[in-house]
Amino acid sequence: MSKIISVMVVLSILFISAGCSRKPEKKPPPPPMKVGVARADQGEIVQTLDVSGNLTFLANTTVSAEVAAQVASIDVSDGQKVTQGQVLLVFDDTKIKESANQAQANLQKDEATLAFNKTDWEKNLELQRTGAISQTTYDQKFSTYQNSVGQVASDRAALAKAKEDLNKTKVISPITGVLSNRYIEKGDWVSEGGKLFQISDYTKIYLEAFLSDIDVGKLDIRKVTDGGVPSEVTVDSYPGQTFAGKLTYIQPVANVGRLFQTRIYLDNQEMKLLQGMFARGKIVVKVTRDVLRVPLEALLDQVRENAANTMFVVDNKNSAQLTRVKLGLIDDKYSQVVQGLKKGDTVVVRGKEILSSGQPVESVGVWESQTKAVD
Repeated sequence: MSKIISVMVVLSILFISAGCSRKPEKKPPPPPMKVGVARADQGEIVQTLDVSGNLTFLANTTVSAEVAAQVASIDVSDGQKVTQGQVLLVFDDTKIKESANQAQANLQKDEATLAFNKTDWEKNLELQRTGAISQTTYDQKFSTYQNSVGQVASDRAALAKAKEDLNKTKVISPITGVLSNRYIEKGDWVSEGGKLFQISDYTKIYLEAFLSDIDVGKLDIRKVTDGGVPSEVTVDSYPGQTFAGKLTYIQPVANVGRLFQTRIYLDNQEMKLLQGMFARGKIVVKVTRDVLRVPLEALLDQVRENAANTMFVVDNKNSAQLTRVKLGLIDDKYSQVVQGLKKGDTVVVRGKEILSSGQPVESVGVWESQTKAVD
């Protein structure tokens, strides 16, 4: 029995010794984290003012009737492009011709009466000088002659007005634009001065927005009035598109809300932008050139001008190193770095949220200046 126990003890010792002699297996290193990167470069910081408002055509001209008449035909359709001098509408000239004919007949009759009354007055003038008639009789003859002169003048004015109205029965467009509104239908009776159409010059359009006195103080008013300040406009109707414009107008007097009206003008030859569209604008306030900058996407902390921040910088061993930096100026794309970075350093812009300092990384996309990351 004792021999059996001894054998078992020896076997146990051998088993333990064999187990202890095995070397532990090494775990493979973790694969590098795939990240998007950018390089610190020298470039511009463009600081802007954000505004918003509605778009308005450069001109909205109301075409009104110059005669009182019935609409005979409308020669344009809603939304149609029209040119200056193009016929828009024709009035029925029947009543105007009747007025002209009546005025001509009245003039002929009253001219004949005038000729008779003039002869009669001249004859009585000689009689009055010799005392052959009383002053009262002479005054009556002279008054009758004067009334005839006035009546003939009135007839001539009525005839001229009727002839002028005949020339106004065709309504023409005063400007080149688009027929943006129509107020009448065929067969309507329109009084003189009644509204007919609205024609809009769509080739230019402006974004109307309002700024506080503090924001106006950030702008160079002389540049605004002399040549305009560059601006960009976006509209929800065209996502991803930007329209170039210029701020050329700041109202010199504030409204009751102590805000100043501003206008950013844009070319609109293709009429892509329509009156009433809601738009957002960025007005260039200051451009600082040749600064060391990185995309805002590289920053880990809340972004503040002239404050400290952190980012991951990729070292020469392709490891992400958490780095403390000091920022300078900031715009809507970039931040200036005044300390903690040098030109050409590679920083992480995508995937940074799950990195730890010293972690191996693999660059799978490069963020280029003025563009987004390319996979």
